[in-house]
Amino acid sequence: MNPIPADWALSTTHIASEYVSRQFSVLIGVGPKVLPPIELDVVLLMACSKLSRTLAEAYRNPEALQTMETGLKSGREELLLARFPLDRQIILEWPAVVLDKFGIIVLWYLPRAIDAAIQNDMMGATVMMSGPLGTSITHGAVKDNKWHTHESNFQSSDHGLTPGCINLSPAWFLQGHPAMQRPAALIAAALRVMHPSLYWSSLTTQLGLGLWAANNQLQDMGDLLRVWGSVFTVLTVMCN
Repeated sequence: MNPIPADWALSTTHIASEYVSRQFSVLIGVGPKVLPPIELDVVLLMACSKLSRTLAEAYRNPEALQTMETGLKSGREELLLARFPLDRQIILEWPAVVLDKFGIIVLWYLPRAIDAAIQNDMMGATVMMSGPLGTSITHGAVKDNKWHTHESNFQSSDHGLTPGCINLSPAWFLQGHPAMQRPAALIAAALRVMHPSLYWSSLTTQLGLGLWAANNQLQDMGDLLRVWGSVFTVLTVMCN
């Protein structure tokens, strides 16, 4: 049973996420076969199937990290590397997960996980953000709080996109650009597999906000929640 109200954009996101999660379980051999949900359009359904296969392939290709520190103490890191030299470098050329010394997944590497149709949706939405992306670039001396948007970090695009880095409210952006609903659903589906507790925490929070808005007669907030198709509260767009 879908716990999300049917008139919420998040309802479709949750259906897609559950389908990807169950398909992933099937592909790694721990779950029964499932039928595709009729609520999803063909484009999103195909994208979910591709994501499921890529996630499963990555899960079946674990790579273990060697014990070493990472951080800002370069002197200590060089000393440790001299005492404990690496016997090999990990080069990821296909979907894989990277494990720490306890066998916990710390990284999912998912090349080509996003279906071409979804990439087209994302490309179109990014073009619409050319103005904000262009004005996000900072020039001159690098400032501590603006280093990530300094012009030295960006290159011109071969695809006609404007380089930049902006933060958006998903509710505001998805309201104006429904083409981003599918990418939002796909990202949520990946989170459903990678970090299920975080996924469910987000759903619970948004459902709680919906009840609170209804009880306090906050119509505007309720309207925004209905078009909020993402499990994330902030969307960062980096185009480089």
